[in-house]
Amino acid sequence: MANSNTDAKTNRVKLASFNLFNYIEPPLAYYDFENIYSAEQWQKKQTWLADFLAQHQPDIIGLQEVFSAQALAEQMHAAGYVHFATVGEPTVIDDYICRDPVVALASKYPFTEVTAIEAEPEYIYGLGLNANFAFSRKPLRVTVQLPQIGLCDIYVVHFKSKRPHLDELPPPKFVQQKGSATAAPLVNFGELLGRNSLGQWASSIQRGSEAVLLLHAMLQRRIETNQPMVLMGDFNEELTSSVLSPLTNRELRFEKEGLGELANYPLTDGYKLFQQGLQDLFGDKASDASADEIAVEEERMLAKARASRAPTHYYGAQGNVLDYILLSADFDPSFDNSVAEVCDYHTEDRHLVNPSFERDSQSSDHAPVICTLRIRR
Repeated sequence: MANSNTDAKTNRVKLASFNLFNYIEPPLAYYDFENIYSAEQWQKKQTWLADFLAQHQPDIIGLQEVFSAQALAEQMHAAGYVHFATVGEPTVIDDYICRDPVVALASKYPFTEVTAIEAEPEYIYGLGLNANFAFSRKPLRVTVQLPQIGLCDIYVVHFKSKRPHLDELPPPKFVQQKGSATAAPLVNFGELLGRNSLGQWASSIQRGSEAVLLLHAMLQRRIETNQPMVLMGDFNEELTSSVLSPLTNRELRFEKEGLGELANYPLTDGYKLFQQGLQDLFGDKASDASADEIAVEEERMLAKARASRAPTHYYGAQGNVLDYILLSADFDPSFDNSVAEVCDYHTEDRHLVNPSFERDSQSSDHAPVICTLRIRR
């Protein structure tokens, strides 16, 4: 008889997404010449990632804020992730100062295709965007051969941050002079507020445009291949915001016929599917559970406890969920043709809410999110 624990492991695929927060090998520097890790800091950063992988053992992990892709590929390979992909390269200034990090995907399962998602000119024009519009970080699409599921398109993103985008604004109109005639003038506070609002909106336009252009590319791919889809990464905004809401939209405003076919296309938050599974397990049906079903309740209670979603990032004392794993209908049990379901969802936030300097000083300002899929036989 096959071991039940072995069966459970082979029947599951664990996905993770992690913003590594400036993964850069010295002597390179991130953004400024002073931002160079010491040998000890770099070792601690790599050790933190290694410990995370050893403890949680995701099968596939999407990674953001990657400056040193080769060093990351080597570390991931040593941890058992023999398949690694990235697109593009960071911008290097003065030989060692880096900006514009890239995203990557590491996997224990093989790839059949790797490509960067580019914004198509005709859609850029159709949205009224500047002709030079481009993704702030190129999204990555990797087609992965998943056990028992087959080919699956996995997308890794890092959408534009909320940091005000002020580069294209004209110079300030209103300034106030300092006491000294030689001192640089200060921008008026009203001017600062107005410019900040303009800059934030510019960032929102960029982020929202990235989201809808990527979604359109994903749906075009879905129409062509009908392969399952996973979208993971740092979205830099709550999924429920008006800017990102198109990613999970499942309505057509005017078309009313043939809406049953629409179920094949929308994306769903993996955490929402996890909650839905918990409701099915502990809802009205639970009262009719057999003795065998009750025997697994203790194990399930751990998953139930995770239903209270933790922030993945903190700005001061304010916590927000910025990191997501979205899934196509293939992973939704309510969809007739689903092949898997979400059986666990976890935010690894100890380093954010209960940090230890010795352990966490070179970790990340984001919490990794981990989503486990159970293949339906």
